[in-house]
Amino acid sequence: MEFFTYNYFVNQSSNSHIYQYLLVILILLIVLLLILRRSKNKSRLKYRDLIILLSLLLVFLIGIQTNDYQKGKAEKGNYSQMLFFLDAVSKKKLVDPETISVNYKYLKDEMVLKINNKYYQVNFNSDFTTFKLEDTVLVNDESIKVTGK
Repeated sequence: MEFFTYNYFVNQSSNSHIYQYLLVILILLIVLLLILRRSKNKSRLKYRDLIILLSLLLVFLIGIQTNDYQKGKAEKGNYSQMLFFLDAVSKKKLVDPETISVNYKYLKDEMVLKINNKYYQVNFNSDFTTFKLEDTVLVNDESIKVTGK
């Protein structure tokens, strides 16, 4: 069973895809350079295939980035909700938020919360505005992996 710490959610919400953006800009510059060379060159067919191939690659990468952006936006919303929830639990239990970890990356009914070395099952109401913590025991607490320390 994998648990995610408060720090994991803080670090994930600031994640960026700078390398993908740089790759798209680099390919765009190469395509523009090839178009300029093609227009100056007397043989118009010389760079045509390369321009078409790089343009298709550029469209493909932009499509991937758009998909990643939309997925990242949804994940950022989930992480924000989780951070808000973990802050509420830390205030209720009077503990530091960094001592809390949870076994899901998004709010889910009946998820397991770990505070220090104690485990709780979280029960939410239907619209996730209230929660109840119940003591719980894990069958095998030695198989726990904590991510984001």
